[in-house]
Amino acid sequence: MTTCPGRPRLGPSLASAAILLATAPAQAIQGGAPARAGDALAQATAAVGTVLQPGEDLKVSQCTGVLIGRSRVMTAAHCVRDSPVGALVVFYRGSRPAGPAYSVASVSRYAIGGALPTGDFGANLAALILDVAVLRLTEPVRDRRPIPLARRGGRPPATLELAGIGLSGNAPGMLRTTLLRPIAVSESGLTIARAIGSLVCIGDSGGPVVERGRGVRLWGVASAVITSQPPCGDIVVIAPAT
Repeated sequence: MTTCPGRPRLGPSLASAAILLATAPAQAIQGGAPARAGDALAQATAAVGTVLQPGEDLKVSQCTGVLIGRSRVMTAAHCVRDSPVGALVVFYRGSRPAGPAYSVASVSRYAIGGALPTGDFGANLAALILDVAVLRLTEPVRDRRPIPLARRGGRPPATLELAGIGLSGNAPGMLRTTLLRPIAVSESGLTIARAIGSLVCIGDSGGPVVERGRGVRLWGVASAVITSQPPCGDIVVIAPAT
């Protein structure tokens, strides 16, 4: 893993920090700013809800996702693990959810493959590189524009932007955004970044991380929060959007 010039290296204290993945209930971004109506990032960001049925009990998990094609939404693979019995996607108007809900027809997972190892910090990060899934919707989304993927290579931008939803009780929460400052990026594309003036929580998993310049381009999706004080922290692991 190579560090970005002028950025601090990851200190030894992070090696003992928890890597948190999204399971409900969860909190959303603390701080940051409410998403702006009409903004390209806000228009393409969605809540991703899955229904799990282990045994006789129904459990609902919720994450964030991003529209990358008329009928395709990208999220974190761990958000749709454990063979969900159903999934829905709800988009936003500004910071608030707005119907209709879209059903998910199928899932393509680049999965992390079960529970993450707890002993080796480097192994944890290596597993998160593949934490990406693409959901195919049963019908196309016609009133929103997908976000194209960024061209990877070289140094990451000086700042990135994350959009996340989390939960409000059992319903989608407020869509918020926050700026991120990249700390390190690996040859495989895994990026570690620090939130600027905010905390990112496990409910923001799968949230789009974009670069802005000539338009908005998808850099990756939020895969985990590294923190010693769960459920929130300011160090975010970003799985590459490839």
